[in-house]
This record gives sequence, C-alpha cells and structure tokens, in this order.
Amino acid sequence: MAKFHAARESPTGPGKIRRRLSPTLAQSLRFSQVFNMSCLCAGWVVSRVSLRKSLYTWLLSLSFSAAPSLAAPVITTVAEDSFSYANNISLVGQNGGTGWSGAWVSDSIAFTDFFTNSLGLSVPGLAGAGGKVVYRAGSQLNDAARDLPLQNSGVLFVQFVSQFGTQSGGGTPNLRFINAGVTTGAVGNNGACGSPVYAILDNTLQPAAGACSTVALNTLSAVVLRIDYTANLTQMWVLSSLSGFDYLNPPAPSASYAGLSPAFQRIAFYSRSPASIDELKVFRVTAPPSAPSPVPGLAGEGVGVLAALLALAAAWRGASRLRRR
Repeated sequence: MAKFHAARESPTGPGKIRRRLSPTLAQSLRFSQVFNMSCLCAGWVVSRVSLRKSLYTWLLSLSFSAAPSLAAPVITTVAEDSFSYANNISLVGQNGGTGWSGAWVSDSIAFTDFFTNSLGLSVPGLAGAGGKVVYRAGSQLNDAARDLPLQNSGVLFVQFVSQFGTQSGGGTPNLRFINAGVTTGAVGNNGACGSPVYAILDNTLQPAAGACSTVALNTLSAVVLRIDYTANLTQMWVLSSLSGFDYLNPPAPSASYAGLSPAFQRIAFYSRSPASIDELKVFRVTAPPSAPSPVPGLAGEGVGVLAALLALAAAWRGASRLRRR
C-alpha cells in the first residue's frame, strides 16, 4: 500500500501541504505534467481521453492538405511585339519584339504605313507593355507586315488587342495571314456579317456561316484566335477581359470556321481610319508536365510533430497501465 509523507509546500503554491507520492504514482504525475505542457506548447487543448481521436483527425486533415496545386499551362512564344517604339514614327523599319524573321515592312507600296503611338492598349488580364499601332493620314488605307517562321502544324494561337471604327468594307479592317505571297485567311471584317463586327475570314476575305461574332469592331477587345491545323478548324474569342481565360479549356468561342486553318509566314495589318492595334502575340499552349502524386504526406516538421505525439500517446498508455496495477 502506498505510503504518504508530509512535505512543506512552496510559499507560492495553492495549498499549504503536498504529499510525497510513491515512485509509481510520481511517475504518472510527472508524465501528466509533461503531457499537459506539451499540449500547451503545441497550442492544443486535448484531454487524455480524446488524444487518440485527435491524432486520427489530424492525420486525416493532413491527407487532404497534401493535395498538389494545379500547375499553369506552358506557353511557348513563337513571335510577339508590344510596339514599344518611339512616339509618332513609321512602323516600317521597326524591329522590336522577339521571334520575327525581320523588321516591319510595307505589304503594299500603294498605301501609307501605320505609325506608332506611345499610349498602349490594355484590357483586364492583359496590360500593355508599350505603345500601339495607329492609322496615319495619307492614302485611304494603311498597311504594314512582318515575317515569321512558317506556321502550319499542331495548334497555334494568335492574340492581339484592337479597336477599329464603325464601318467595314473595301478589304478592311483586318489582320491577314499570308503564305508565299498569298492570303490564306484573316480576322476582322470586310463589309460582311450584316454589321461591322469581328469575324473569321477565308482567303477571299469572306466569312462562313458561324464565323461572325456579335462584338462590334469599335469595341476595345482582346482577340484570341485558335488555329487547329490537325482538325482544320479556326476558333475566335473576342473578349473585354482576359482575366481567367483558360487556353487549354476555353469557353464557347465568339465565332468558329470549320474547314479553315490558314498556314502563314507573314502577318499583315490593313485598315482605314480609325485603327489601334497592340500586344500582338503568336504562341502555342501545352498542358503542364504531370508531377508524381505526393503520398498523403507530411513535411519534415509534420513528421517531427507526429513522432512526438505518438511518443506521448505511448507513454500515457504505459502510465495508465501502471496506475491500474
């Protein structure tokens, strides 16, 4: 039978007498003190009865928190130009951006060249990085063109920001795709669709049924063109915002043209007044490389905390057995 001996209490203690316990009970008391301190340090308020349940709950929550975040798509730029040039100069001869085969040139010597303006265009999700291309008084039409490596396979995106006038016709306004000197397609309009709206145009600068959007040419818009050379399909999105746009899983297009996938090695702008074009980009998008799924897991710190808690649980269980003897 355990023996108890009187001992003097610390002056700051809650009572005046404490009892000296037998070694077995003292061990239980010491463990209880260590356990309570450990729980407090960890910020947990866990009774000894609910410790095992708390551990299971914690492990379950870790398995959910270990899920990997979704990786962003991989964008490979073919060519781009943000038109970061000096203000009010001819676009012809400018050689900024990346991926092009040369500088901007006149696509037709019969027309005046586009000029630059230092105030760029932007929409939510796509901030302008420089200036823009604008119509300049002179001939009735403005034009400019630039070459790049031939694009004729896989899936390709062409994107730009633009704002044109309220009329269309006479071959404008549009961005044309040209291969070996021959127009293979375009985006913009040419007096079709019954109203001046953005449309996908064929090699004769005419749209097919379903190739006309409902967005007016004079609306500041981001235009995204997806050309699928394998499926022989061109789709277009005309958007007031690019925020959250998913190139791999896009929403329903603003227009589409089955049976058209223009190959090109030159891009040309043609427009009457007014016209503003910016942030031209040709690129490809692929899914991110798949990463191995993590084991519902623990970081190094988590392993340490788990080990400490399991050790405490084992010690508490041992102490409980000793108390029952």
